[in-house]
Amino acid sequence: MTGSFAPSLPPAQAPDDWVDRFLLAGPDDQECLRFGTPVDRAALRALVAEQAGRLTAAGLSRGGTAALRLAPSLGYTAALLACWQLGAQAVLLDHRLTDHEVALAVERLAPQVLVESAHGPAAAMRGFAETDPVPVARPDGRPAATGHALVQLSSGSTGPAKVIARTAADLLRELDCYARLEAFPKAGERVVLLSSVVHVLGLVGGLLNSLHARVPLTVPARMTTAGVLAAIGEDDRPTTVIGVPFHAELLAGAADPPPLPQLRRMIVAGELVRPGLPAAFTARYGVPLGTMYGMTELGVIATDLDGTGHPEVVPVHGMDLREDGGELHIAMAASPTRASPTPPAGRTAACTPGTPGGSTR
Repeated sequence: MTGSFAPSLPPAQAPDDWVDRFLLAGPDDQECLRFGTPVDRAALRALVAEQAGRLTAAGLSRGGTAALRLAPSLGYTAALLACWQLGAQAVLLDHRLTDHEVALAVERLAPQVLVESAHGPAAAMRGFAETDPVPVARPDGRPAATGHALVQLSSGSTGPAKVIARTAADLLRELDCYARLEAFPKAGERVVLLSSVVHVLGLVGGLLNSLHARVPLTVPARMTTAGVLAAIGEDDRPTTVIGVPFHAELLAGAADPPPLPQLRRMIVAGELVRPGLPAAFTARYGVPLGTMYGMTELGVIATDLDGTGHPEVVPVHGMDLREDGGELHIAMAASPTRASPTPPAGRTAACTPGTPGGSTR
């Protein structure tokens, strides 16, 4: 089978086999990931099955909960997909959290299984790590109280960290939004991912979308200017780089970058983009710096992938939003904050436009 794969419409409720159908499907020998060495779909499916066996042995089952504290890696990817394949709820804990912070999060969220690596932490500036996920049962853990597939903690930069939960159908809806963006990577192209796979841009826009769209994804060995440029240049296929504005600043400041004819664009989100950065990046590489605006609560909201509208971005398909007094109000079917009551019909979640990438239009 060749070409991209995406459902024409996301299901209202994800099927039990959504991981196999939407993320792992594809020819056995098709490259899908590269954490140092290429991994094809047959190898990834085998790794997911292995992790599913370990998780099952630790007591995880459908409706259970597992917290993952793993660095970006092939092991992290396999453990996450295995959790979902088993029908469990995955709680993502940033591997850079301190032991004290992890202990507080685990006490608060009470997962039944905690998955950590048998290896030590990754060296500074490493793009990925060698991990051997080890699931350990927690006797005081609790099964999932809701049908959400994914639980994330907000950064806490504007107050106490919120517990944000999304269903599998939420994730498939977001993947459908990416599939509708003409300038987003398609089959025959590749992605170099710089964003963290624990957070929404790197997780859904990077990792899950690449598996879904059948676009090979590379994580650089080192998150340095030289390391990122090497990752872009190691393959001739049309390449999109996905990261945060800091990464674009890093690349725009390269004194004498090599020719990169395969580079098509870079896309950033997650922080403010300073006014001169898009022009500086384009002057250095001859390709656009695109921007996206989104929230952990629902993923991508609006984009300017060609860099023609900065600082404005255009809403993606299906967004029900309006601006009111400097706030962006987005209608959702239910609150994305776990333990919050479901809002009445028509209630909206509010955020301030412009934080990650620009204003909306």
